[in-house]
Amino acid sequence: MLRCNSCNVDLPGTPKQCPLCKGELTGKGDGGENVFPPRLASQKLFSKKILAITAFVSVCVSAVCIAVNLILPAGGWWSLFVLAGLFSLWADFAMLYRKRRNFAKSILWQVAFVSATALLWDFFAGFYGWALDYVLPILCVSAMISIVLLANICKLHVQDYIIYLIIDCVLGVSTLILILTGVLHTVIPCAVCFCASVIFLAALLFFQRKALWAEIQRRFHW
Repeated sequence: MLRCNSCNVDLPGTPKQCPLCKGELTGKGDGGENVFPPRLASQKLFSKKILAITAFVSVCVSAVCIAVNLILPAGGWWSLFVLAGLFSLWADFAMLYRKRRNFAKSILWQVAFVSATALLWDFFAGFYGWALDYVLPILCVSAMISIVLLANICKLHVQDYIIYLIIDCVLGVSTLILILTGVLHTVIPCAVCFCASVIFLAALLFFQRKALWAEIQRRFHW
């Protein structure tokens, strides 16, 4: 029987891809009937149309901003910030699309990508520290809450998301280094992030210790 390792499901029949995540399948088909209907072509066309409209709007906004900036150059090359913002938005969307099959991994990648992007923006804007003061701690706490809420809504097994939650918590705990080194202008967001990370880690260690150890063994093939 064919199997999708991303969704952890066995599929009867001989489908060419997983009907849930559209990923590749392993194993051999049993020759039975395909019980899952194929994805409707209209859905693909609708998605492509939305993507095309969004890309067109982005190009229009870029062109208008550059034209206005050329006509009124007194304010400096502010249009470059618009282009950089649109580029960051599309890069984030591309990364989110690639990681869409695993929402917990996708959320963790969002934390890393958006934090790195914010640091770059902060650095080139003169490094006022808002990326470390606000963006990083808010993203970490939001990711913890989002992973737990979505996992409960989707009825996922704890081993499907626990490793990503642990990584996010460790990243949140590391904000203590920023507090102790005195590089922050505002301590409160990172202090809240550190506290929330410790609480989430304690909850995992006290109530999901077996699942955590099993996932570690599976990841490192112990």
